[in-house]
Amino acid sequence: METSFNEPASPALWVATLHRTSLAPRHTSTRMSVKGGALWLSAAALSCGSVTAPIPLPDGARQFVPEAVFADWWREMELCSGQTAEYAAVKWYAVPGEDPFTVSTHRGPVVGYWDPGSNRIVVLQYLPNRRAPVIRHEALHAIIRRVDHPKEYFEVRCGAVINGPESPFQSLD
Repeated sequence: METSFNEPASPALWVATLHRTSLAPRHTSTRMSVKGGALWLSAAALSCGSVTAPIPLPDGARQFVPEAVFADWWREMELCSGQTAEYAAVKWYAVPGEDPFTVSTHRGPVVGYWDPGSNRIVVLQYLPNRRAPVIRHEALHAIIRRVDHPKEYFEVRCGAVINGPESPFQSLD
């Protein structure tokens, strides 16, 4: 059975943080400003840790073939970061449902993470209305090969792109 990224019949409010902490709100509207995105990334930075061994997959995670737009989002991250990485080398997994899941290396529930030990990106299956920021964020981790959130990449160079329009390469104006 192939995992898909179709949205649920009645989308829940999207969790604004990739790596939720007690400092971040659990839900937000489906619209996110660039300023809101910076707060989102700051909260995300609080809970990422450093690991080298593969992280065990969350219960129910299944490998999937990413849609073509994922490669476009990846290229956006390469352009803004000034770094490149092999997109085809990343393995993609989805965790069923629309509620954040737990990972042993993170302090709280997440909607996605990049695992440097296995070079895989694991995301929540249903990311209602705003999945591009999650995919772009995790792609940036894989491209720069870091689990932390260097301000240079996650705010200065790529913050506006991460939180930009769902359609790749659209102007932020």
